[in-house]
Amino acid sequence: MSSATSAPRPAQARLRLASRDGRLVPSPRRGRLLAAHTERWLHGVWTAATDSRPPPGVALAAVGGLARRDAGPTSDLDLVLLHDGESLDDGALAALAERLWYPVWDAGFPLDHSVRTPAQCREIAETDVAATVGLLDLRLVAGDGRVVETTKARLLSRWRFGVRGWLGQLETDLYERGRRSGDAAHLLEPDLRESRGGLRDVLVLRALTATWLADRPHAPVDRAYARLLDARDALQVVSGRRGARLVQADQQAVAALLGLGSADEALRSVSDAARTISHALDATLRRARQAVTPPARRRTRGPSVRLLGYGVAEADGEVVLGRGARPDADPVLPLRVAAAAA
Repeated sequence: MSSATSAPRPAQARLRLASRDGRLVPSPRRGRLLAAHTERWLHGVWTAATDSRPPPGVALAAVGGLARRDAGPTSDLDLVLLHDGESLDDGALAALAERLWYPVWDAGFPLDHSVRTPAQCREIAETDVAATVGLLDLRLVAGDGRVVETTKARLLSRWRFGVRGWLGQLETDLYERGRRSGDAAHLLEPDLRESRGGLRDVLVLRALTATWLADRPHAPVDRAYARLLDARDALQVVSGRRGARLVQADQQAVAALLGLGSADEALRSVSDAARTISHALDATLRRARQAVTPPARRRTRGPSVRLLGYGVAEADGEVVLGRGARPDADPVLPLRVAAAAA
């Protein structure tokens, strides 16, 4: 057995790398450390699995947090064995997959794995919007980089080409996920990944940006995303669990690891970040919808404005101040705006 596969539980080493002296290692350095540690180990597994003679047209690729280099200390490894469909027959491909996946399991890594060709990845882009959002982060770990680049280029092309068809499904998926997991800005125990305004919403924002339909706010969203990553990683360190629900029993320990004074401060930081992300997603989705509106429906004389109340109007799905509205001279105006928005 090779040294790569006999190393003592490398999955547990990620927990030690994430924090030092009772504090979380700062982001983004923490994400790079964890990714480098995991990828070095995976390179060893790949070398052993291929007997140092990797076949052409075959590669080990990452999606998810490992691909973005922001995976948490107990996060799953999302790996794809990509192949061109010609270099290896089915038996040899299955044997290679076993030599890759079993050492990962034995090392203690939670693993989400698949074996696909570029064409099969593109089929996913035509049927599963949520899975496609994750595949857009595809990145080479080891092997033939050409098959990874080909796959990613085809995915991006299909993602952009099919935008009119999938935008409605994307909004439906967002609504259903928000209904199940709630709004992170208003929960006492938010799910940092799945709740509205959570980490998964930032991935949707990036996917929308990749269509070239609409850009997103960058600096505020990136700062909010980093804060949620810090909270998630602190939670995983103190709990040792893979989940991302910030339950009350863990909030004080998470706050301490983040250098905050109390559980309330940690929850307030999460709430503020979630609001920033949620607002950015709403605005970016609205612009994307406007961009795909059929030409026959486009307004030629500017946006339609509908009066909602004195000093408050609606324009293209957004509540705005009416002409002549003066918040400094009308103290009740913010309340009317909030009521109209609700």
